[in-house]
Amino acid sequence: MSGNYYDAHSHTLGIVTSAAESIQKQFALSRSYNLLNVTFNSISDGMIVIDSDSNIKRINGRALDVLNLTLDDVMNLDIKSLITNIDFKALLKGDKKEIYNIESDFKIKNDKIKCIVNAVPMNVNNKNIGMVITFKETKHIHKLVSKLAGFKASYTFDDIITENKNMKNMILLAKKSAKSDCNVLIEGESGTGKELLAQSIHNYSDRRNKPFVAVNCASIPRELVESELFGYEKGAFTGAAKEGHAGKFELADGGTIFLDEIGELPLDMQSKLLRVLDNGKIIRVGGTFEKQLDVRVIGATNRILKKEVNRKNFRNDLYYRLSVMNIKTIPLRQRKEDIGLLVNYFTKNLSIKKGTEVKKINKDYVEKLKDNYWEGNVRELRNVVERDFYLSEKNILVSYEVENTCKKEEKTFENVVAIKTLEKEAIEKAIIQSNGNMVQAANLLQIGRSTLYRKVKKYNIAYKI
Repeated sequence: MSGNYYDAHSHTLGIVTSAAESIQKQFALSRSYNLLNVTFNSISDGMIVIDSDSNIKRINGRALDVLNLTLDDVMNLDIKSLITNIDFKALLKGDKKEIYNIESDFKIKNDKIKCIVNAVPMNVNNKNIGMVITFKETKHIHKLVSKLAGFKASYTFDDIITENKNMKNMILLAKKSAKSDCNVLIEGESGTGKELLAQSIHNYSDRRNKPFVAVNCASIPRELVESELFGYEKGAFTGAAKEGHAGKFELADGGTIFLDEIGELPLDMQSKLLRVLDNGKIIRVGGTFEKQLDVRVIGATNRILKKEVNRKNFRNDLYYRLSVMNIKTIPLRQRKEDIGLLVNYFTKNLSIKKGTEVKKINKDYVEKLKDNYWEGNVRELRNVVERDFYLSEKNILVSYEVENTCKKEEKTFENVVAIKTLEKEAIEKAIIQSNGNMVQAANLLQIGRSTLYRKVKKYNIAYKI
């Protein structure tokens, strides 16, 4: 078809023109196909394309990464074998429209991967030829929720104001704790900055860019503690959200969960928390599948947990599992040299907030504050300074809060014996005096014989003489 076109048949030019146009179209289709491939694999969500028989025909690289599968593993695999809680048959028939944001489990061998799934049928000339499925791992959604919900730590060790030697040693211990992944227990009185310390530990650790989720264990109703911490599956109980709910541990995955007032946890919940600390896995209420998490736990309490262990109010094994690193905060009355620094800090912040000049602080004012016992610690001091700031004119000269408050002294209790100890001793004496006759011993104690046997068992008293 080359050479002198004058000698060519007129039909030959038409054939050449048609061939040229065909080649041009193939080049255009090739470019479009390459662009489609690049687009398909550049999407941040996992994407699966299935045909009308629910067999997988295409899958992008992100989906293979999330599911930890190869292309050979999934091609021509029935999607219903991977996801069981979505009725793909009804979607492909047109009985149901597209679905969005459904939480589903991809069953991969012996593992489950929780994802948020969208499924949109593909219709050509009113005929369903398949479906496009997109999904994202649930943990990525949780991270976004944590970010939007403000689950982050604001304070650092630089925000701790002190000149006290013991406080500086405490900060040094906390910094060492932050560089490890072990659990931390912070014990101290209310108002001594336990959450400030917990946030500082998080921000000093390698988890600083991950969620920091704070939970006040004392504020959660007893019957909701488990679902609040570990979440629940759909239909787990009456009133549960139909799509289920992620717990605080799931929202903190990769980061830190701060369990404030951990001493208030019920005993049955303590055993479940112990299991989570041991293996790093949680089970939602109503669920059957354990989910592996990477969460660092920081607990805090204003109780003395060791005493609570002795009183059988707190599990001994949980105490030792929590207190790998045990940090005790220091009351304000034991670091009174910091009161002046804190007063200046609070006054400066209040002046900035109100947009006024920083008020001068009289030396006698600080000395008067030092005489107070500060039962509420730094929190109480901040409230007093704020009140005096707004009640004063140019200078802060008088403390309206503490000027009539007598200095409290720490009380010591001597020669006080616990009632349980007295009761045990009385039972032992009665048994000895009655030579082991339990009826006679019960009469001496003026209690019933069955009550005596129960208390003997309770206190582990030997009564056979």
